[in-house]
Amino acid sequence: MNYIEAMKKIKAKQTSHIYLIFGEEKFLIESIVNQIIKSLTKGEETEDRLSRFDLRDTPISDVLHEAETYPFFDDHKIIIVDHASFLTAKQIKTQVEHNVDDLLTYIEAPVDFSTVILVAPYDKLDSRKKITKQLKKQAMVVECQEVNAWEVDKWIAQMAKQYQISIDKAAEQLLINEVGANLGLLEKEIEKLALYVGENGKVTVEIARELVAHHGNATGLTLVDMVIAKNLQGAIQIYRNLIKFNEEPIALIALLASQLRTIYQVKILLNKGYRQHQMAKQLKVHSYVVKMSLEREKKFSLDKLYRCLTACAEADQAIKRGEMDKDLAFEFLLYQLIDK
Repeated sequence: MNYIEAMKKIKAKQTSHIYLIFGEEKFLIESIVNQIIKSLTKGEETEDRLSRFDLRDTPISDVLHEAETYPFFDDHKIIIVDHASFLTAKQIKTQVEHNVDDLLTYIEAPVDFSTVILVAPYDKLDSRKKITKQLKKQAMVVECQEVNAWEVDKWIAQMAKQYQISIDKAAEQLLINEVGANLGLLEKEIEKLALYVGENGKVTVEIARELVAHHGNATGLTLVDMVIAKNLQGAIQIYRNLIKFNEEPIALIALLASQLRTIYQVKILLNKGYRQHQMAKQLKVHSYVVKMSLEREKKFSLDKLYRCLTACAEADQAIKRGEMDKDLAFEFLLYQLIDK
């Protein structure tokens, strides 16, 4: 089941003695884990009843021994088990050997005084494995995959409601541009905005500009947008603002080149008939990154993108060889890109 379905079940007290949570969206995984803990503890102290193990350095047999040991200080214990890599087809090296047969035996007859939460932070489970098949039968299995680009606005609305604030459309777009589909970062930024405007307060784009932290991908895309708009003054202003935060010109060149390279790759794949999700898989990036690149590729020809990438490489080399002052090199690069 997906995250939303699982949350509804857990909040309705439809719980299990064994959970399997998998996927690559860490924010959703931790949210599910916290909701399970909350439902079992009713908001009480968890220190004496909660244990957390990492299977990269702890054998699964030790974890199960803990699960089967009756709790001394309470009538129930919660055991969180991170990095269950034996559930995937990936070859992941660990310091320990896991006797998966012990887990198979346990899930057939789990003790009623322990809740075991297995976390596999990977995109897929290996459905061919016996242990995976048995867990799908016996456990509550929750999939927590990365959020789709077109769903980000819904998550912002949900988080704003949670923090009892409203966010106007322009501020919402600024959040999306800066943070993208990273739910963990989104929540941190919305929490910060909520503390500033207070309960029932409204976040305007002016407030968002003042408070929302700048993130790498967004900065690169903002500079790309200035290139598209042929706004040299705006591009240089962004650069000078970043310098105040101790950003290095050579790192900004790499960031700008990375965004241009992604747009270049997306344009090539688009010409070959690839769809958005296929591009994301091919380029090994989040679908949100592809979405933003698709919105910009129309403004460039492949030849122009190639020349822009060449200019970035030349600016990088000029700084590294000491042929040009780094600030001058970056501003000259912006002039070249906009002039091209």
